[in-house]
Amino acid sequence: MGLSTAWSLARSGVQVIVCDAGHAEKGSWGESRIARVSYADDMLVKLARRSYELYDELDKTTTEPVMYKTGCLDVGFKRRSLDRLAETYDRLAQPYQRLTHHEVQQRWPMLQLSSEYVEASVYCPLGDAVCVPVVLEALKDDMLKHLGAASLVDETVVQVDRQGKTVTTADGTVIPYSKLVVATGIWTNSMMQKMSLPLLPLITSIEQQTYYSVPEGMDELYSSSHLPVIIEHNPPPEPQMKRRGGYFIPHLSNGVDGVKFGMHRQGPLLDNEDFPMVPGSAAASAKHFSCCATRGRDAWCSRWPEEEDSHLRAETDAFCKRILPGLKPAEPPALTMRCPYDQQLYADEDFVVSVHPEDPDVIIVGGFAGEGFKFGPAVGEMAACLVTGAAFAVPESFSRFRLDRKTLL
Repeated sequence: MGLSTAWSLARSGVQVIVCDAGHAEKGSWGESRIARVSYADDMLVKLARRSYELYDELDKTTTEPVMYKTGCLDVGFKRRSLDRLAETYDRLAQPYQRLTHHEVQQRWPMLQLSSEYVEASVYCPLGDAVCVPVVLEALKDDMLKHLGAASLVDETVVQVDRQGKTVTTADGTVIPYSKLVVATGIWTNSMMQKMSLPLLPLITSIEQQTYYSVPEGMDELYSSSHLPVIIEHNPPPEPQMKRRGGYFIPHLSNGVDGVKFGMHRQGPLLDNEDFPMVPGSAAASAKHFSCCATRGRDAWCSRWPEEEDSHLRAETDAFCKRILPGLKPAEPPALTMRCPYDQQLYADEDFVVSVHPEDPDVIIVGGFAGEGFKFGPAVGEMAACLVTGAAFAVPESFSRFRLDRKTLL
C-alpha cells in the first residue's frame, strides 16, 4: 500500500519519500495473491475494476507479467452468498456464468467439486493469480524512475513530531513532511503510539498458506493455464461473526512447486506488546471473529509461530479434498508459509483509507484483513487523492473507508 501510494503520487509529479522498516512480518510477501472482482458489494467491484486498470498500466513498466489470467470460480456450502454475488454481477454488467458440478469438471477436468457444495458455482473470467514480487519491484522501480534513489529510505521510523511535521529514522535522519501517509500494516498501532494518536481497533492474526505437492509430471495440469483461482464461501459459525473462507491458487510457471491453499481469517490472534490493542479487543474478538469459535482455546498466541499450525493444516487438507481429490494432502507439503493479517474490529468489514480526524496532515491506510493486495494500486491512488485533493474514480469509498466509524468494541 505504501509503494502503491508513492507510485501514484510520483506519477502525478508529487515529491515523495518512502521509509520502509524492512520488517520480515508483513502481509505483502511470498509468491502470489488473487485478483478478482468477486464481491457481493458494488463499491468493492468498482474498486477492483479500477485496480485492474492500474495493474494494466503497471504491467507496461516491466518485462515480467504482473499476473496470470485464470478466471475466478466461487464455490460454497449455501446458495444465498453465491446468489448475492451473481446479483451484483447482474447490476454492474459483469460477465459471469453459473455452473453445475458436472459443468465445472467438463471445463477443468482436474476439479471434482464435493457434494457438500451447492450446485450453483459462479465463474467470472476476470480473475487472476498476481505475482507479488513482480508487483512490488515494478512499483518501486517505476517510482524511482520518477523520483530518484533518495526517495527510498530503508530505515525504521522511531519518532514522529506532528507539531514540527518531521519524521526521525533509526539512523538519526530527520525528514520533514507536508502530508504523512501511514501504511504500516500490523505495525499501525505501534506507529500510532509514536505519533501520540489513539490506538485503532486493529488486531493481528497469523494465517497460513500450504503448497500441496502435485503428482510427478503433472505440474502443467495443475497450473494457471488449466485451473482457475477458487474462492470458497464458508458461513461463519455465528451470524454476528465476520466473513471467513478458503482460497486456492494454481501452480505458476517457474514458481513454487505445488498448488497453494489457504483459509481466510482462521489463524490465531496475536497478543503481544509489539502489537498493542484497544482495551476490550479480546472480548470483541471472541464474539465477532470466526477463528475464536473454530479454534477454541487455540485462538490466541503470544509469539510469532514458526511451526506449522495443525488446525489450519487440517482445514486446508479438507478444502483440498473438496475440490482436488486427486491430490494427497497426507503427504508432506511442498511448502508452508505464515502470513499476518491486520484484522479490524469495525462494525463493517471495510478498510481504513482516511485522513485522521485529529490531524488533517496524517492519512491512515490499513485494516485490510487479508483482502488488500488485489486492491493495492487503487487504494494507493485513493490515498494519493487524499494527499493532493484530486478526485478519485470510486468517490463513495471515501465515506466507506473513513477512520471514525462504528466499532464492535
